[in-house]
Amino acid sequence: MSESNRATKSGLAAEAQRKLEASYSKVAEDQVRAWIQEVVGEEIEGDFFAYLKDGTYLCKLLLALEPGIIANKYTKPSKATFQQMETINIFIDGCRKYGVSEKDIFVTLDLYEKTNPNMVISGLQALGRQAQKKGHDTMSLFPKESDKNVREFTDEQLKASETVIGLQAGSNKGASQAGMNFGQQRQIH
Repeated sequence: MSESNRATKSGLAAEAQRKLEASYSKVAEDQVRAWIQEVVGEEIEGDFFAYLKDGTYLCKLLLALEPGIIANKYTKPSKATFQQMETINIFIDGCRKYGVSEKDIFVTLDLYEKTNPNMVISGLQALGRQAQKKGHDTMSLFPKESDKNVREFTDEQLKASETVIGLQAGSNKGASQAGMNFGQQRQIH
């Protein structure tokens, strides 16, 4: 549930929010929590999202994975809302620099107002996969990200493929639409 001062959602927005909350995985949260604690070397106490809300712990995580990727000043807590949100933005920009795919990156309000905790967990899992890919020696909780598998074909191979008739090209091995009644009225005898 959102911890902001926003109005309570209603109608379709409320239904969508309930679906998001129902699909949340505590197991995934616990895995991400364990991984972050291992990398940073500092215990996350209490509510996971409340602990991450100011962004400083996330910046510590990023600096543990790649020193110098962001400025160290972002690891100091602040009580000001604007500075907390700015720190989360710095973390997000650091994730982009680190190589996390844009589709896996959450937005500041997903964490700060807890509007989409699934996306936050997914983004942190993507950071974990990227860390594994870069050889960071941590627990393997996340599936390995696939590598590109570029294939090169010669002109001869490409021309040979043009002579092949695939099954989607109309061969149906004698099947027909005889007896199909789509669009017709049902005949009762």
